[in-house]
Amino acid sequence: MNGFTLNLLLAVVWMLFVGEVSLRELVIGFLLGFGILAVFPRALGSGGYVGRSLAVLGFVGFFLRELTVANVHMALLALRPHPRLNPMIVAVPLRLQGDAAQTLLAAVIALMPGTVAMGFSADRRTLYAHAIGSATPQAARDSITRVEDRLLRVTSPQPLSEEPA
Repeated sequence: MNGFTLNLLLAVVWMLFVGEVSLRELVIGFLLGFGILAVFPRALGSGGYVGRSLAVLGFVGFFLRELTVANVHMALLALRPHPRLNPMIVAVPLRLQGDAAQTLLAAVIALMPGTVAMGFSADRRTLYAHAIGSATPQAARDSITRVEDRLLRVTSPQPLSEEPA
């Protein structure tokens, strides 16, 4: 049984145990079930599910923080009488594999003010992006690489506890 199904089963068992079928009890049961799966990953075989879930939560927090910082930076640039935009096109070598992960990267950086994904190279190993507001091309590349690092954690997370091989 996969981790999500087991977590959902534990949530339903919690609702039945409490004797109230409601969304609130389902959410409480889901969180308690997740806690149980996180505490006993080897016994329940849920290390991958817990690791991926925590990576997704970490990515959402990272994205919200980066989005806020980028918006403030662009607002400050817009308020200056003579902003130094430094428009540039950068080539970023990719470590992400697969169309879905690369498309997600392009969508995420396009949501952040100051960057736009322009496309991929023919072999899909390089992302071309337009950036403004960065001091140097390397700073723009580093910004995109930080997002890619977080997405790598989501697409290939390390389980919390693996059984020795």
